[in-house]
Amino acid sequence: MKFAPRPENDFADYIRTYYEACRYHCDKIEAIAGKWMFRDLLPGMSDFDTRFIVNDSMTVEDWCQLSTVMGETHLRLCEKYPCWARNFEHLPGVNLTWSELISERNYYPEYQQWTYYYTQNQKNLSAALDGFTRRPWDEKDEYFHLKKFCLYYGRYNRTIDPAINLGVHENKYPLHSRIMHYFNPPVHSAVCILEKRHICGKLDAYEIAERHFPGLRCWDLVREILHAHYEIPKWYEEPHLTELEDVLEAALEVVLGRLREAVTLIPEGAGTDMGAWKAALQEVPVDPALVIFDNAKFSRLMKGRLHFYGHAPAHFDTTWLIQNELGRIGNSFFRMPFRTFWKIKTGETVEDPVAILDQLKGDLLTGAEVEGTKAFARLTPDAWEAGREHEIAAAIVEVFDEFFKALNKISEAV
Repeated sequence: MKFAPRPENDFADYIRTYYEACRYHCDKIEAIAGKWMFRDLLPGMSDFDTRFIVNDSMTVEDWCQLSTVMGETHLRLCEKYPCWARNFEHLPGVNLTWSELISERNYYPEYQQWTYYYTQNQKNLSAALDGFTRRPWDEKDEYFHLKKFCLYYGRYNRTIDPAINLGVHENKYPLHSRIMHYFNPPVHSAVCILEKRHICGKLDAYEIAERHFPGLRCWDLVREILHAHYEIPKWYEEPHLTELEDVLEAALEVVLGRLREAVTLIPEGAGTDMGAWKAALQEVPVDPALVIFDNAKFSRLMKGRLHFYGHAPAHFDTTWLIQNELGRIGNSFFRMPFRTFWKIKTGETVEDPVAILDQLKGDLLTGAEVEGTKAFARLTPDAWEAGREHEIAAAIVEVFDEFFKALNKISEAV
């Protein structure tokens, strides 16, 4: 098995270039952050999960405009820098105003897993970071990390994470996916819960986990593979690959047993039954307004993301990326938020929120917003005809602004 040489780490150049280009087109962007620590960004393998903090003066119309501008900016940069195709996998995900970043009601524990790279407003950023430092660990933090632990717990699914836009480094991705994308998240969340504090880095989490569980074989294997930048042929071949998966799965079972002693949101009777843990988390009370906002904040640049996917250059593979979005945005952006809103407003449970849209016309939503939302719902049923992904993405872009305005209105209304 032959491997391309490990590339130089140019993430610093990428982050600066991206931030400056985006701010050139919209000076309301006042800070750029990214998930994890800089040392967790492995050249040739990692993408960059950008987060923007914007001026508090942002209106819903400004968000619509920013989404359009960022879609075009992202596209132009991807065309100009084909070597950064992996970095350009998606537009920024979570995007916030300063007041949302510091709001306790809107608090999202992931904010403490970000590294903040550049800002035009150091005063606001310093205040936000100081607030995070002083904020005590509570049920919101445990709930966030327990959900992530339960989501990623278990044996690696070999079909779940295809290699996209990795070029000559594609053959290394199977190990990166196992170790950094699917084994690290539950380990990271577990040590946050055990330490009752937020740990920003993926590699930091591994180091702390080894202190908690010093006898596990997995740490030597993880170190060996990461130190070699995945360039160890035997771990791609059987029976060694199954052996690696066995070791990682066994480690998570040990971690689960220790978590059982530390968590407060899982009843004792659930033991270590993962099904019972997930059921218990479904019963944890969550502020309905936060349910809507948590979904809405991911929608702010989705129009631009889909525009980018629909017009990406030939060297950038998009089909699976569009499929991934189509498989989740209907539920995340429409069905869950609108069901939650209707339950708050009327006390009634509605299975298909399309049925209540006409009742919101005039009272809360304009006619155009209702029609845009209906169109968005028709286009995002979580199932679609194969081969139509780009066509559907283009159609969503056309109706997204009116739908986005409706989603923001129901978020503000609660």
